[in-house]
Amino acid sequence: MAVIGTPTGSIVSMAKSRAEVLARIRQADYVKFLKFSAVSAVSFPFTQVLLLVFTKGLDWSFVKSNLVAVTLMAFPAYAMNRYWVWSKKDKNSLTTEVIPFWVITLIGLALSTICAHYADDWFESDLAVNAANAVGFGIVWVFKFFILDRVMFGGHRHFPVEEDLEAELESAPTP
Repeated sequence: MAVIGTPTGSIVSMAKSRAEVLARIRQADYVKFLKFSAVSAVSFPFTQVLLLVFTKGLDWSFVKSNLVAVTLMAFPAYAMNRYWVWSKKDKNSLTTEVIPFWVITLIGLALSTICAHYADDWFESDLAVNAANAVGFGIVWVFKFFILDRVMFGGHRHFPVEEDLEAELESAPTP
């Protein structure tokens, strides 16, 4: 480990170069995205099963079934994302985490319901309705990762790299 002196103090550098630092950040982001995908790979099938149970088993309307299924699965999805994907251990914030998560979930619910409604009208097939439901949530899913990562759970980890720090990392002596 090399200590680099600066006019404002010292910086402890554990990396040999800026490229190595950036590679570590990219690797961490990649792992985070894989974990986020794993949460979806768990919650999506459960939501679809609940949807089928409610529509076929309980003979509920699709809208009611979708609302209940999404609501039930939002709780474990929030917990898995917050605690496992982003490793947050502090107190939940109603205004910066819980409410925005529910807003995103409700947007996905609305879009999936609209897509499923049109699929039901056009195809009159349970498979088409479930596929359209998945497409609606899939569209929101892409944006959800970036919102969760950059704003809600991971925002504190994103910062602009200062030019002076970049220069120091480039000139850091190798251990």
